[in-house]
Amino acid sequence: MKLDERIELYGKMSVALECIESCKEFASLIPEVRANLVYARTDPKTPEDVLAVEGRITVINGMPHAAGKLKFGASSHMARLIIELNKNDPSIRAGINFACNPGLIKWLEKYCEKKGWVFSVIDRSKEPEEVKQVEGASMPWKVKETIRAAGGRVPKIFYEAGAVGKEDLTVLVGKDPIEVAMDTCELAKEYAKSLSHPPKVGKIDLETFTNYLLQRLGKKDETVLVPPLTGVDAAVIDIGNNKVLIVAEDPIFSIPKQPLEMFGWYTVHIGASDVAVMGVKPRYMTYSLLMPPETRDEEFRTIVDSIHQTAVELDIAIVGGHTGYYPGFASPTIGGIAVFAIADRDSYITPAGAKPGDNVILTKGPAIETVGILSVLREPELLEKYPRSLVEKAKALCKEMTVVKDALTAMEVGGVTAMHDATEGGVIGGLFEIANASNVGMEIDEASFIYPEEVKMVCEAFNIDPVAAIAEGSLLITAKPTHSQQIIKRLEEVGIKASIIGKVTSDTKTRTMKRIDGRKIPLEIPRQDPFWPVFFEGVEKG
Repeated sequence: MKLDERIELYGKMSVALECIESCKEFASLIPEVRANLVYARTDPKTPEDVLAVEGRITVINGMPHAAGKLKFGASSHMARLIIELNKNDPSIRAGINFACNPGLIKWLEKYCEKKGWVFSVIDRSKEPEEVKQVEGASMPWKVKETIRAAGGRVPKIFYEAGAVGKEDLTVLVGKDPIEVAMDTCELAKEYAKSLSHPPKVGKIDLETFTNYLLQRLGKKDETVLVPPLTGVDAAVIDIGNNKVLIVAEDPIFSIPKQPLEMFGWYTVHIGASDVAVMGVKPRYMTYSLLMPPETRDEEFRTIVDSIHQTAVELDIAIVGGHTGYYPGFASPTIGGIAVFAIADRDSYITPAGAKPGDNVILTKGPAIETVGILSVLREPELLEKYPRSLVEKAKALCKEMTVVKDALTAMEVGGVTAMHDATEGGVIGGLFEIANASNVGMEIDEASFIYPEEVKMVCEAFNIDPVAAIAEGSLLITAKPTHSQQIIKRLEEVGIKASIIGKVTSDTKTRTMKRIDGRKIPLEIPRQDPFWPVFFEGVEKG
């Protein structure tokens, strides 16, 4: 390579990287696999012809930061992508990758339209098996696919989605890295403005819960043995005579397109699950049913009959609550279901009981609630791409949105040290909450998860990371190694599949999940559960 070309390549990359590192808004768009900025020499043939950031671009103190120096051959995926694009359009020599989520993609489509840029998509779920089997064949297929989807033009921005276990990514390309960096920073700033007042959906964030709510719990009382804590599903109160009262509460909203019988069923099961994971059988409950004034009498009776029948099936007595019609509600809503149990003082467990050396067990697999609800709400879209038999299996997961049987069965075997229902934030959030509450480390392997075909289908269809999506029905158990296989065997005997997915360790600094593609990511509560944007998009579509 001539000296003049090396000077041009390094010079433009240095200027572009300085631009990226000074753009704080881009930090929020850096994906889990980190970003990379690449610039190819004229007529590139191999990744050694492409200049990139060694170690990629990460985030330090809230700002984008190059982890290493500029080096030829420092990138594989982005380098090969630029090489392939360059074959179709020799003016394209630079690019950068960044995060992808449904909200961002929706915004990008409008942004590209306003800028006059071509926008496209690579749907990895459509990649032919014969292509996947041939080494090096995927990249040419992906580029051909995104150009085809863009009407035969090389897009300015495109995103890659649809591969289970691999992070969805967006790519922006241009003639040189300065153009790419300036376009990326402008985009990041505009996107940040659009989120200046983002609507809050789901649970409050961990910082607000810890620093605000937990500081406002009324009068302190020494009989409260287990107060509200992150990741702990129920409170425990000493009521004397070596007995404790265990109580949990949840709101429940009705799901569009689901029969009201199901609304009553999961009202009871979701509330009961939070007590069952404490290792005791739910015994009493109260609930508040709040309905729009226009609710028909037959609808009211259907809900109440279903709640009653489900409570009977779970041996739970309904001891109070409130029922009424109020303006301001779009559909019947459970303002709160409180479930109670009385147990011996030494008979309960909490999510804070995990010990180093324990096995970590997951029942049913991830994203059970996400898949069940979305397959009902967005059934027509799924039927356009998948067989009805598979969609019906996905819809049937609505009846798996409970961990009552899972938890009580595991407790019968013994050896259980902690349990937690993987609700908002999914399995990865639930694992973090157990590790955090127990002050332990965890090493988790996604390849050990049970992955029902219907879970893969729905998550691929809506570009959802299954480990991060709401998963009522997916129970996390930590158990002594001496009892783990027996717990799994007993669960299978009652019709519940389960698997050991990792180990509890003593190193609190190591809380990781090895993804199916080999990446290691930290256990953490997702900033936004990926279920909600897809759910509300379905509601808007009617």
